[in-house]
Amino acid sequence: MGYLRFGTRGWRARVDHGFDEASVVRIAAALGAVWASRHEGSTILVGYDTRRDSQSLALVAGMVIAAHGMRVVVSQEACPTPALAWAASRDRSCVGAVMVTAGDAPYEYGGILVRQGDGGPMAASFAAAVDRRIAREPTSERGSVESAQLLATYVDALAHQADTGLIGGRGLGIVVDPMYGAGSRWVADLLRRVGCEVTAIHDEPVPDFRGLHPDAREPWVDECEQAVLGHHADLGLVLDGDCSRCALIDASGSMLSPHDLAPLVLDHLVGQRGRTGRVVATVSSSARIGRQAQRLGCGFTMVPVGFESVYRELQEGDVILATDERGGICVPDHVPERDAPLGSLMLLELLAGTGARLDELVLDCEGRIGAMEYVSRSLSLDPVGALRLRNLLPGLNPPVVAGERPVSVSHADGLRIEMPDGSWVLLRASRSSAGACACAEAPDARRADALLAWACALAKEGRA
Repeated sequence: MGYLRFGTRGWRARVDHGFDEASVVRIAAALGAVWASRHEGSTILVGYDTRRDSQSLALVAGMVIAAHGMRVVVSQEACPTPALAWAASRDRSCVGAVMVTAGDAPYEYGGILVRQGDGGPMAASFAAAVDRRIAREPTSERGSVESAQLLATYVDALAHQADTGLIGGRGLGIVVDPMYGAGSRWVADLLRRVGCEVTAIHDEPVPDFRGLHPDAREPWVDECEQAVLGHHADLGLVLDGDCSRCALIDASGSMLSPHDLAPLVLDHLVGQRGRTGRVVATVSSSARIGRQAQRLGCGFTMVPVGFESVYRELQEGDVILATDERGGICVPDHVPERDAPLGSLMLLELLAGTGARLDELVLDCEGRIGAMEYVSRSLSLDPVGALRLRNLLPGLNPPVVAGERPVSVSHADGLRIEMPDGSWVLLRASRSSAGACACAEAPDARRADALLAWACALAKEGRA
C-alpha cells in the first residue's frame, strides 16, 4: 500500500491516485485508535459531501472507528463542513468529527477532514499521533454505527441567528448557486424561509459537479453572474463545495472581491448588532479587515497562515470575527469554523438594515477604509530552489523593495514587508511541497503587480 501523510488539514488525494476505500480505512483506523486511547466510548460524528462515493466511504470510516469502541453517529444526508462542526460543538459527549470531503477541490479529488469536539481544527499533536498510527494495510474490523439528522438542526440554528423580519421586509431577490455541492437545495430553502425571493442554479447534489469546479471564485461563478443579470436579482450567492467559503455577485453581475466580505460582516456585527471584541486574520489576509477593525474600535491580531493558527486565538474567548486570505468568515460564538451560510445571512441583514445595494455598501466601505487591490500567485520550484528559499527568508531584510524603502519587515510566517503607503507583500515557502506563494496588496493595481513581481523574482532567483 502507498504511504499516507495525515496533517492538521487532514488528507486529500485524487480518486485515480490514492483516494479509495483502502486508504480511507487506514486513516479511519488510526483516528479510532487515537481517540479510543484518549476518550474511550465517547461520540464521534461523521459527515460527507456530495462527491462520488462520499456517503459510502463515510459509512465505512464510521464503522472502522466504531470498532475501536467509540460511539459513532453518521449523518443521514450530505452536509456542509460547518454543519458537522456545529453539531459536534453542541454534543457534550462528542470528542471529534470526521468529514469526507475535498472542500473546493475539483471532483477528481476526495479527502478526509477532522474537527475537534468543539468544532475547531485538530491540534498538530493530534494529527501527528494519527499520522504515526496509520498502518500499511487496511483493517477488516468493523463496528456498528448510528445515524442522525445533523443538517436540519444546523439549519434551524442558522434561521434563529438571522433577523428574519428585517430580511423579509426588504424582499431581496437572490440567485443561489451551491455549485452542486453540500449547500444544494437547503440553502435556497433557508433563504426563502427568511423572506427572500430565490432563484436557484446548480442546486442538486451531483457527484461530478458536471465538470464545474466547486470553488467560489472566477471563472467558476460566471453562470451565477449571468443569472443575476437575467433575473434582475439584487445579488447572487455562490457557495463552494462544502460551504466553507462563498462569493457574492452584485446587481450588475460583478463578483465582489472576497476581501470585501469580512469588513462588511464586521461592520454589521459592530454597527447593527452592537458586538465588541477582537478580530483575527491570517498574515496573508487583506489589510482591509485590519483597517475596518481599527475604525470600529476592535482589537486586531494577525496570525500565520492556516486556520489552526486562527483557532488558537479563538480559544481566548474575546474574538468576534476571524477571517483568512480567501475571505472565509468565522463568527466564533456560533462555531469556531468558517461558515459561509452564516456569513451570508449577516450580509443580508446588513443589506436589509441599511436599505443599500451591495455595490453601494462596498463603495461606502472603501470610502471609510480605503480601496485596495489584492493579487497573489502560486509558484512551482524545484526541490533545490525550495530549500534555498526556506533558508533565505528567515534572515532577509531588504533595504529596498520594488523601488521603495520598507517601513517594517516580519518573519513570523515567511517574509512580510509593509511599505509607507500601506502596501504590503508576502512571500512564503510551502510547508509541504516544493513551491511558494506570493501575495501583495496596494491602493492601485500597478503598484500591487510591481510588489508581486518583486516577490516572484526573489522566489525564482534567490536574491532580493
